[in-house]
Amino acid sequence: MRILILGYSKIVRKRVLPALLKIPEISSIDIASESCAAKVSLEHKSKGAIYDDYDKAFSESRAQLIYISTINSMHNRLVSKALRRGLHTIVDKPAFTSFEAAKKSIDFAKKSKLCLAEATVYAYHQQIQSIFDIFKRAKDAPRRLTAVFSFPPMEPGNFRYYRQLGGGALWDLGPYAVSLGRVFFNHERPIKIFSQVCSKGGKNKIDISFSVSALYSEGRSMVGNFGFDTGYRNHLNILGQDLSVSLDRVFSTPADLENEIRISQGRENSIMKVPKSDSFLNFLKSVLSGIRLGSFSDFSKAVLSDALALDTLRKVAQGG
Repeated sequence: MRILILGYSKIVRKRVLPALLKIPEISSIDIASESCAAKVSLEHKSKGAIYDDYDKAFSESRAQLIYISTINSMHNRLVSKALRRGLHTIVDKPAFTSFEAAKKSIDFAKKSKLCLAEATVYAYHQQIQSIFDIFKRAKDAPRRLTAVFSFPPMEPGNFRYYRQLGGGALWDLGPYAVSLGRVFFNHERPIKIFSQVCSKGGKNKIDISFSVSALYSEGRSMVGNFGFDTGYRNHLNILGQDLSVSLDRVFSTPADLENEIRISQGRENSIMKVPKSDSFLNFLKSVLSGIRLGSFSDFSKAVLSDALALDTLRKVAQGG
């Protein structure tokens, strides 16, 4: 399988490329960057072409699969173009900056028998399956989710501070908030979402933090705080009827980290060590397997579910 990467983002350099290089099925990796092609030339060690223009990459690359990792505002157009060129498509979160664009691309991908997947990869870490196993052994199930993903301010020039580039905490961190219920509540969509922008910043006075509460069927819920205006916190707590499970670094677990899951049941407390696991590698392997087997509808369903929930989250938070 040949792959074309659009954008040479930090996540591409640190996580995507190292994962792709471990997959024998990937025969070549082309990279297109309109801002740092020279840097790619120095760092790129795999077989594949390097482009300094996205249109040229689309025209000349022989890839069957594309990974889009550009600024958020470019996702809608680039995903649409990739699908119309007959490419299976992976796109960084948020996959789309409008629900209408998401729906159109999902419909087109379905008709064209193409895979469309959003790289919200935390769910592919082994620790998530371990959590389900813990609840299963206890004959319990997740009922309440409490999440925090918040970190210190970034450099002022970061695109996340610019509205026209698809910036803001709602776009950047919203996908984590809205996907939690889908992951832990059996693919359910929320019945009701409450959300509020907590603070604004940057030249655009854009949303840089928000709080959210989402209600699901059977009394289940998720509450969370997300943003880039505090000290670092990356945490998830999951409550069942008689079980509490929590872990740190849940949304961005390093591939070389042996994480810990803290378990409380009744008066008993324990810690479970989770083996090292590369969520990007696991996600990419899952996508490739789906493409190979012609079974990838679950990826599009997840994109649609999260896009709809994110659209609702943004409208509520912004008073729409």
